[in-house]
Amino acid sequence: MINNQKVLGIVLARAGSKGLPGKNSMLLNGKPLIRYSLEAGIESRYIDEMVISSDCDLCNDIAQSLGVVVPFKRPDSLSGDNIPSSEVIKHVIDHLRQQGHQYDMFVLLEPTSPLRDSLVVDAAIEKISRTEHTSLVTVCQAEDQHPSFMFKIKDNGKLETWAGDKFVPLRRQDIGEAYFLEGSVYISYIDTFMRLGTFCHENTGSYVVPKWQSFEIDDIWDFICVESVMKFRQNLEGEND
Repeated sequence: MINNQKVLGIVLARAGSKGLPGKNSMLLNGKPLIRYSLEAGIESRYIDEMVISSDCDLCNDIAQSLGVVVPFKRPDSLSGDNIPSSEVIKHVIDHLRQQGHQYDMFVLLEPTSPLRDSLVVDAAIEKISRTEHTSLVTVCQAEDQHPSFMFKIKDNGKLETWAGDKFVPLRRQDIGEAYFLEGSVYISYIDTFMRLGTFCHENTGSYVVPKWQSFEIDDIWDFICVESVMKFRQNLEGEND
């Protein structure tokens, strides 16, 4: 709870994954991938209760072993590839409301962002609580992904700048900062989300995370990179002990 507002933590974990089958329960540096997000919510100072919505029995078992609420096994009608996360989130909130549970704000923690920890979660919650924003998303500064360095390939195979401008050599120090949604933490007041069905609107705030925490796992190459980052940081912390 923060500012007398009750906070719900939600983890969504679908069994089907085309990019990396079974990724949510895959062992990442010795722990199932989903466990990192569950623990980030459990260890938060402000999240009052953690719940999971999953059609995967193994993920539900892992969550239950950590004391996370498993209110149901997600129905097949909400487990397909094309089902938007917003519908799954609304299903969770509606179910909890029917059970008599009321919350003011919720935090979505995607399993694909295991480098995010409870410190980031709490900092983001603190930031939205100090503002008039009704939602907040974590972002990371774009470097190689900066739109000024992006191109399209035309039908004839030629490159064209994404913005359609002429080719102009650019230095990083000469262009403005740009940020991308990196998926670690999504926060919204529940009434706003139930009305709009999105985190991104005219009253969305931001919390900037460093590059190393922004990596998401969508395929095996992401998995390998994130595990390498984890091991590197463990070795670094061991040297500093």
